[in-house]
Amino acid sequence: MATLTAATERAAHAESLLVCLDFDGTLAEFNADPYAVAPHPAAVDALRTLAALPHTQVAILSGRHLDGLRRVLPEIAGNVVLAGSHGAEPGPELSSDDAAYLDRIGAALERIATAPAYVEVKPYQRVLHVAPIAGTPDAERMLAAARALDTDGRPVTPGHNVVEFSAVEITKGTWLSQHKREFAATLFAGDDTTDETALRVLDPRHDVGIKVGEQPSAAAHRVADVPAMAQVLSELARARSARAGTASAE
Repeated sequence: MATLTAATERAAHAESLLVCLDFDGTLAEFNADPYAVAPHPAAVDALRTLAALPHTQVAILSGRHLDGLRRVLPEIAGNVVLAGSHGAEPGPELSSDDAAYLDRIGAALERIATAPAYVEVKPYQRVLHVAPIAGTPDAERMLAAARALDTDGRPVTPGHNVVEFSAVEITKGTWLSQHKREFAATLFAGDDTTDETALRVLDPRHDVGIKVGEQPSAAAHRVADVPAMAQVLSELARARSARAGTASAE
């Protein structure tokens, strides 16, 4: 298996490249206040460089809804593709059945959540957050109660101190499998369970999958944390910039 350095170098020299990244836990550290976060400065610099290069696209594929994603990416939001709600945004109009389901699940989660835990309302999902009391018996009780709810077979996704209920069958994997078709190679990195659907659609012959952190993963490569991921992106930006400079000189 190629080392991460070798795989990144290979991706940097692809004819066309998609750099697709999760946000929380990949570009930015976690915080109990979801808006008291910022992407790593070195990662921001690297993404700004990559987004300006020819035949290169940067996409942020996040569980956050689009408006929330723009709030934490003000410096580069206008230069990259943003896909919110695990790829559901921008997306289809909800049916009346979908809307009714979200209303029902949202009401049930509100009955379960006790402050400082809370329920997040997203266009296609309702999410129970217990990060402010993570690891406590109350948090575990609320998560267990949420997981026991009747979902009519609709998607339920666990994550870092969250349980998310979706009205639509869209995952990071379904979004990435469609979007990456336009590129010769894709580099994807993520840290959470939801990112595994994206990592599994990568082609090991051309693409690079990176897991951030220690969770079990289908990824071929792994980095320890957000600063380490920022370093990978910096190296990718340098190598891709050098390739672009060489190509323009020929």
